[in-house]
Amino acid sequence: VENYRNALKFDKSSGIYYSLAVVYYKLNKFDEALTEIKNALKLKPDDQDYLETSANIYIVKKDFLKAIAAFERIIKLDSNYTYGLYSLARLYQETQMPANALAVYEKITNKIGYDFDVLNKMYEIYMKNKDYDKAADVLENMLKIDPFNAEMKKILANLYLNNKNYEKAKLIYENILSLDHNEKGIQNELVKIYFKLNENDKAFDNFSKVLGKDSLNFLEKIQIGELYFNLISQDETAKDISKNIFTVINNSYPEEWIPYYYLGVFELMDKNVVSYNEYFDKALMLADTTKDVFVNIGFSFYQEGLSEEAISVLDKGLSVYPEDFRMNFIKGLVLQGSGNEKDAVKYYETALISNPGDINTLSSLALIYDNQKQYEKSTETYEKALKIDPYNALILNNYAYNLSERDTDLEKALKMAKIAVEKEPDNASYLDTIGWIYFKMKKYKLAEEFIGKSLQINPNSAVVLEHMGDVYNKMKNNAKALKYWKMSLEINPSNENLRGKISNVQIG
Repeated sequence: VENYRNALKFDKSSGIYYSLAVVYYKLNKFDEALTEIKNALKLKPDDQDYLETSANIYIVKKDFLKAIAAFERIIKLDSNYTYGLYSLARLYQETQMPANALAVYEKITNKIGYDFDVLNKMYEIYMKNKDYDKAADVLENMLKIDPFNAEMKKILANLYLNNKNYEKAKLIYENILSLDHNEKGIQNELVKIYFKLNENDKAFDNFSKVLGKDSLNFLEKIQIGELYFNLISQDETAKDISKNIFTVINNSYPEEWIPYYYLGVFELMDKNVVSYNEYFDKALMLADTTKDVFVNIGFSFYQEGLSEEAISVLDKGLSVYPEDFRMNFIKGLVLQGSGNEKDAVKYYETALISNPGDINTLSSLALIYDNQKQYEKSTETYEKALKIDPYNALILNNYAYNLSERDTDLEKALKMAKIAVEKEPDNASYLDTIGWIYFKMKKYKLAEEFIGKSLQINPNSAVVLEHMGDVYNKMKNNAKALKYWKMSLEINPSNENLRGKISNVQIG
């Protein structure tokens, strides 16, 4: 440094300023380096080495816009400088200027051909901008450089699937399988694509290979349809695949009831009343007295909230199988869900004769007994359930809550509620239960804590909001009590008891 300083006393040349800037840069003295490179550029503003050094200093100092200006000047002087182009593109990308970056990357590609790193950067930008068509184009070019990259092929195929370009995805998956027959995941994806493209024979053939079979029988094909049917809640594409499978099976096996049932369910999902009734009627006719048909159709109607239709089908089945567990249980659910708890009891009790250890039936029955103030029966039913499954969180919670509402055995209720919350700490209902027990025990701060946690998870429960209002009322905080009670009443305006609480509260 001293030598260059001394030299400047005799000759203030750009080269000495530049050399001094380089030394300071290597010493991590970036402010001094910047000062000297600026002096050099005053004397030679178009020197590419000087401009590039200034850009590098700006990059270290995180002043990316000035670094961009320096590289733009360099490219203006030499439009074919590859390193400068690449650096400029990276800076555009770093400063969230994707269009500028892509333009430079395209220029590099046109100049030197396909470069893996450049294409990879372009792919990153397109993916970030959700431009999947362009991202797929880039991956295609990357595969020209590395044609045997199986992982890249899978990514490209997945992009094609996102773009609903099933033909191209199919070709890639078939290519991967031709090189590696043991790719089970790829075989499964191919099966889905074949069904989407109505290449059903290929689909069944490939699925049989996955299972290690030469061909599939009727029930095995049904299982494939059910596999995709059960994925509908997780994968929106599974519905069309499953429907297509059952349509194909229905055409091949027109005398079997199961495909008609599933096709009816699809029409039920789409609210096509005439169509689902036709399919269900056909299923009932072909199944004759098969139990499953009554159970399946009845439960499907129940899930869609069609109580009358569910009861009609279940009654037909119960006329043939009056003691069948599943039909009695489902009818109990339907009646309970429609507010007819009195009649629901009979069907739950009948279900328990066939299956006395069923936790779901015991749980539902215990709740109804409690609602009907048959507390001894409710307690007996809960205790029976806990003997079968002592740590069932739902049973423990419901039993604990019912005890708290009766103001009975609060210590026992608290113990059960703690176990339920320990098993499911993010369950809003369970947190409310333990909070409500603390309320009944006059431990209002703890009640506030747990009911508050419940509302953090589910802020729209009328019951829990009312509970929080009750807590604040006991804590003499009427303003907050009124706030939560009013929020509860907005959700459940028919709560006349709550209206009474609100009208009686005084503020100030």
